[in-house]
Formats: sequence, structure tokens, C-alpha cells
Amino acid sequence: MSAVWRRSRPIFLVALTLSSVVGCRRGFQPRDFANPDALFRGAMQEYSQGKWANAIAGFERLTIDLSSRDSLLVPTYYYLAMAHEKRGEFLLSAQAYARLSDGFPSDTLAPRAMLGEGRSYQRLWRKPVLDADYGVKALGTYRVLLTTFPDTPEAAEATSSIAQVEDWLAKKDYEVGMHYMRTRKAYDSAIIYFEDVIETYPSTPHAKKAWIAKVLAYRARKWNEEAAETCVELHQRYQGDAEVVELCGPPPRAPTDTVPSTPPRPPFND
Repeated sequence: MSAVWRRSRPIFLVALTLSSVVGCRRGFQPRDFANPDALFRGAMQEYSQGKWANAIAGFERLTIDLSSRDSLLVPTYYYLAMAHEKRGEFLLSAQAYARLSDGFPSDTLAPRAMLGEGRSYQRLWRKPVLDADYGVKALGTYRVLLTTFPDTPEAAEATSSIAQVEDWLAKKDYEVGMHYMRTRKAYDSAIIYFEDVIETYPSTPHAKKAWIAKVLAYRARKWNEEAAETCVELHQRYQGDAEVVELCGPPPRAPTDTVPSTPPRPPFND
């Protein structure tokens, strides 16, 4: 055995060992599949096993390889979006859902994709106090879904989600108004935010809170006439509500119409 072989043998064995390990652990590789059909089946298998990263790699490759007329493209976008959503990559999932619903609006998966897009944007808005841009995008997507696919199960689910997003938007404006009123004593600015909640999100739980806060802001400004008028509105909208009665007192009684009695007829004289 030559001296050169003795010196290089350990290095060769290490390289051979590493090559074997890499070969054994190579795992899922999109380029290993003979055609798009085989790759789609392989990506779906990875998806069904919860191997989201592998599934995403396969579906992403398919979005490049498949033609726009290939029947596999729509489910590819859908499961790509689903895999991103499973991984908590909500912006990527929203974008993949949108590629489906925008590119194939008449497909049966379009309403489901639109619902997924709205859901992904909604999950990106993690707290009402944060920037509401994603919440607004979610709300817009849900509303388009209701308009485009009104008689679908996805539309019913979107209606429920709209109520949740609207209440968060109402809460955000309400909290800003309360901040202006409590911290800065900027009652005029606070009233503007309360009125926005009342006008834009009238069916949310925070609408009543905004009405009540508006009365308090008027009273702080000593605008007693406006406060009294707002109390009348409160009684009309929330009849018998304990909070409203505590704030405004009992509702005013409706005036009773009195019918004047008929005056007696004068005696008849011959």
C-alpha cells in the first residue's frame, strides 16, 4: 500500500460515509418525479402525512411546470395555499388562494379559496390594537365572496367571520376614542371616533359602548342638550337596557293625547 493511499484513505472513507448518509436522507425532491402527474401525487402524499415543507416544494414546482389549461393547476394552488396555512404562513397562503380565485373564478374551488384568503388575512391581524390593514383586507375579501357566491356554504361562514372582523374594527376605533377622552381629555376627537363606530358598525357589541361613551363625552364638554338627545336615541335603540337606564335615567314618557270633552248643549228655547 503506497504512502499516498495511506494518507488519503481516511479522507476517502469519510467522504464515502457522508455520501451514503446524504443519499439515505435525500428525501422528497420534486426533480425526482418523471412527470407532473407523478409529482402531484407525490406532493399530495407529503401533504397527507403532514410534511408541509415537502408538499409546498412539490406544489410550487408544479405552478411553474403546469400550463394554465392543465386541470391539475387549480388543485395545486389550493393545496399549496392549504400547506402554507398549516405552517402558519398566512401571507403566503392568502396569496396562493388569491391566485386560484382570481385566475379561475368559475371553478368550484373558487369560493373555498376566497374564504381561505379572507381567513388568512384575518389571522394575520392578531390583535385589535395592531394595524388593521389585514383586517380590512379580510373584510373586503369576505364581502366579495358574499356578492359573488351568495348561495354557498362558504358565504354563510363568511357572514360569521364578517361579524368578528367588524367587531374588532369597532373595538379598535372605540379604544382610540376612549384614549382621547381619558388620557388627553380631547373630547371632540373622541366623539368623532365614537360616531364612526356607531355609523360604520351599528350591529356590533361596541356600538352600544360608543353611544354611552358619546354621552359621557358630551357631559364632560357640558353639552347637556346633545347629551340629552343622545340619551333619547339610546332609549330607542336599547329599550329597557340596564346600563342605559343607569346612565340616562328612565325613558321619557310619551305624551298622552287628551280628547276635549264635548261642551254641554245650551237648553232649547221655544
